[in-house]
Amino acid sequence: MGAEAAEPVRRLVRRVMGGPSAVPFGLYLFGPDDPGADLARRVEEEVFLETFGNTPELLAKEYGQYEPSSIFLCVVDHLRELPVGAMRIVVPSAAGFKTFDDIGPVWHDDVEAMFERTGVALVPGRIWDVATMAVASEYRGKAVIGLATLGLYQGLVQTARRCGIEYFVCILDMPIFRMMQSKLHLTFAGFAGVGPLPYLGSPASLPVWCYLPDVKGRFAAADMNLHHIVFEGTGLEAVVEPLDLEAAVAVARGRAELAAATGIRTLGHP
Repeated sequence: MGAEAAEPVRRLVRRVMGGPSAVPFGLYLFGPDDPGADLARRVEEEVFLETFGNTPELLAKEYGQYEPSSIFLCVVDHLRELPVGAMRIVVPSAAGFKTFDDIGPVWHDDVEAMFERTGVALVPGRIWDVATMAVASEYRGKAVIGLATLGLYQGLVQTARRCGIEYFVCILDMPIFRMMQSKLHLTFAGFAGVGPLPYLGSPASLPVWCYLPDVKGRFAAADMNLHHIVFEGTGLEAVVEPLDLEAAVAVARGRAELAAATGIRTLGHP
């Protein structure tokens, strides 16, 4: 990004920060109408174009109907004044979930049947769809999970638990799925009888699910440091300024209430 093109982005970052910070990175959550959401969308557009060849026009077509029921987590590099990580989360609404809506056309399977085969009983109002996650290439960890990824995951879990959410669903590119298996102790699991297929530019992606109470116990047994970071929200403060959790929960609950007012569609039925 050239200096001239980056300046409007940096102005928006400064507006979001609200003042100087001594912490290198910061974590923020925005509703779809908040100006700061454009920071998350910028990361999403840049990473998905670079990684999968998805143009901004394609992303608008694929995710546009879910915009009113979306919230956005964003990691900002305070020193460079640039957004570097983003996550789009779709809350229950009449629009449904992107993950569930794409299972029929791509995997030719039925969402309810998939859950039944897998032995998972969902509570419709307690699910969030992690529709996209994107981290700028220079901020991705190699030997370990990068700080931006950890920050996003911390913000997701912290906000979700306080909103009464128990399940996440998403469609993951297989390298990301394998990374989460090895570094995050099988946080996400596949569905019985469902394998990876090409999806939106990814040569192999997989629909997956996550049940937070199980993950909490797994983290506590396998990696207390990771448990503290993700479930207690501690351990990154020196390098990633934590989410303003009270404000984030208010945004998430407000968006969920607004979306739910139009009705709820969760399991892939029109």
